[in-house]
Amino acid sequence: MALAGTSRWGMVLTGVLALAGIGTGTPPAFAGSIPLVSPTPESTVGFDGVVYASTHVGTTVYLGGNFTHAIVGGKPVARKRLAAVDARTGKLLSWAPLADDTVMALTAVGATLYVTGEFTAVGGAPRAGLAGIDLKTGAVGPLRHTVKGTGQALAAADGRLYLGGSVTAVDGRPVRNLAAFRLDGGALDGGFRGGVSGKVRVLSAAGSRLYAGGDFKGHLAALRPTDGQVDTSFRPATPYGVMALTVAAGRVFAALAGPGGRVVAYRPDGSLVWSSVTDGDVQAITYRDGAVYAGGHFTTACSGPSRSATAWCPTKQRSQPKLAAWDPATGRLLSWNPRSNGRWGVLTLSVNPATSAITVGGDFTAFGGTGRPRFAQFGS
Repeated sequence: MALAGTSRWGMVLTGVLALAGIGTGTPPAFAGSIPLVSPTPESTVGFDGVVYASTHVGTTVYLGGNFTHAIVGGKPVARKRLAAVDARTGKLLSWAPLADDTVMALTAVGATLYVTGEFTAVGGAPRAGLAGIDLKTGAVGPLRHTVKGTGQALAAADGRLYLGGSVTAVDGRPVRNLAAFRLDGGALDGGFRGGVSGKVRVLSAAGSRLYAGGDFKGHLAALRPTDGQVDTSFRPATPYGVMALTVAAGRVFAALAGPGGRVVAYRPDGSLVWSSVTDGDVQAITYRDGAVYAGGHFTTACSGPSRSATAWCPTKQRSQPKLAAWDPATGRLLSWNPRSNGRWGVLTLSVNPATSAITVGGDFTAFGGTGRPRFAQFGS
């Protein structure tokens, strides 16, 4: 099935792109040396299970996953699938609500951290797949819905909280892997009619667009945040499943699965700028200070871009286990190489606006010879 709710949104393209908040002028220049973060991770706590999600509020990074303990000085400290870390020091904070099953995604709005995943309770309160938690106290808020299926993606914009995943119903109302809730009061937004034919793995709000990526037909789309209808001015030809997205510097950067994996850059109209090949899925992506960083369970990456999103590497591949960085203008592989490990490697990447450090989560245990179980930060 195709994306639901396709409409004739007959706006002049330049006007649409300006509204999208991406820009329509000359693409930004990326000339000169690109400042990269250090390839050596900073000192931080670790975790005994996978870190699937991360988000930043000030100098605090909030984490979600299937871990049950943080590892502090080699000793376990109980943290049931949710934790907070001081991004300046890498130390574990006292914030410690309990989720009874895996947390897959996080997003923060105001004083609340919204979480989704496989849980049925948070802090002892019944919360089936979706909850709001106070960022300071860890108390569970009043938001309460019954999500049938598994939530895997969250985003917030335009007064709404957006949920994506393998979701068939919310409070008994049928949905097609997408739903929206009013941030004021928490009610399910019946005016949001977006839906897709398969799993939504990532949501990203930027300007007047809500980008959705995943395993559905077409793999990548832009929706109107108000009603979920498709923005037809964004027409990417995305051949493989989209695992992660970041929107920055006049581009939409996507992490793809497929034969091997791909990091792909799109213009605001969805046309391809470049595609770069890895030998395994790319599962996380972010942008910092003139460079695109991506992670996954790949072990090598192509040193130069391919002719198309389906073409294989035209040059030699370089050993690049689990993490790499690319020039956003050309798709050229940059020198940064922390050399991580793990079966699945990196599953979440985010940049801390307060410190400019990059937060990394996954199932890895080390970078080079430096042990960092499942959580790490890289600074300048």
